[in-house]
Amino acid sequence: MKRSCLVITLSASFLWLSGCSYQSIHSFHTTQSESASAQTLSPDKSFQLACQLAWEAAVLVQNPPHSVDTWQAAKVKWRQAVRLLETIPPEAAISPKAKQKLVDYRAKYEAITQRLTHEEMAVDTFEQAQTIAWQAAVTVQNPPHSLPVWQRAAEKWERAVRLLEKIPPLTTVSKEAQKKQKTYRENYQAIAQRIEVEKTFLATVEQFSATVTQLNTLQTRAVTGKTEDPIGLSYDEYRGLVRSLQQSLKAVETFPAAKQNPAYSEMKTAIADYEFALTVWQTYLRYKEDNADWLQNGDFFNQRVPLALIDSDRLLQRYDVKVQPLSDKAKVPLKSTVWAVWDKANEHAQAAQQNASEVR
Repeated sequence: MKRSCLVITLSASFLWLSGCSYQSIHSFHTTQSESASAQTLSPDKSFQLACQLAWEAAVLVQNPPHSVDTWQAAKVKWRQAVRLLETIPPEAAISPKAKQKLVDYRAKYEAITQRLTHEEMAVDTFEQAQTIAWQAAVTVQNPPHSLPVWQRAAEKWERAVRLLEKIPPLTTVSKEAQKKQKTYRENYQAIAQRIEVEKTFLATVEQFSATVTQLNTLQTRAVTGKTEDPIGLSYDEYRGLVRSLQQSLKAVETFPAAKQNPAYSEMKTAIADYEFALTVWQTYLRYKEDNADWLQNGDFFNQRVPLALIDSDRLLQRYDVKVQPLSDKAKVPLKSTVWAVWDKANEHAQAAQQNASEVR
């Protein structure tokens, strides 16, 4: 045991004196220091020293994984062992053994070089994955965000996972990479779920826009006399539109964090406006039924609703409906009132669409 320790110490001294650095030697190119040192040794001594270096290299990489520095140090030792064997003259008695060892050592050198490459690639890939994951996390800070933002974050999480999958086993970062993979996949799934929320929002907003466009078109048709309905559509048709909007919003609310989206409040406010218009219309129909004789003549286009039967404060303040004179018996025209409410709902529907599509 003492003899082995002494040999290792001498070998280390030789490496130091020969000017070899674990970090600076990367190929088979022989330095001047190595050549000069090797030329001063006898063939037998070169053979013995090469074997010692090979033994040290083998011991150095036992029980992997190892860091880049360790693989690099082992690579240097194998390289030096090969160089020592290459300096032994063919006519030397030890030459046949040296040639056999040279074949083995060159193979070991190539194997170590490959392991070093794997380790360097693993470390570099792991760092890239962490950087991309950090970018993904920063991308979705301070939600809510629009759909393109969530999609960019999902792409980054997916890229980070794919990079970690490329890390070879038995490297220093392989175990940590496996742990990160689990976390990154979970983050990706969470983002993917959020993307579905945003897609549902966009679909609902598009439905809002389509409904608002339809209502605006109906208003135009009614004004120009291209429809028999004074408001533009029948009460039952309008009630069906409102119901579909209510169902869409209810479906959106089942998704996590849906109410944090700024478009949600605009959509909800717009639906409240549509519902209020529906209430005004219902009030008129009940009032008309109760006063059929009085409303029988001349009320088809006027369709007046007593202000006392509806939420007059909301109607006058929120929708800016003008009533002259303002008294207990004052009435408001159903048509212009409903259209005024629709106009306010249109503002919120457009705001919802802008919030949903805006990239922050």
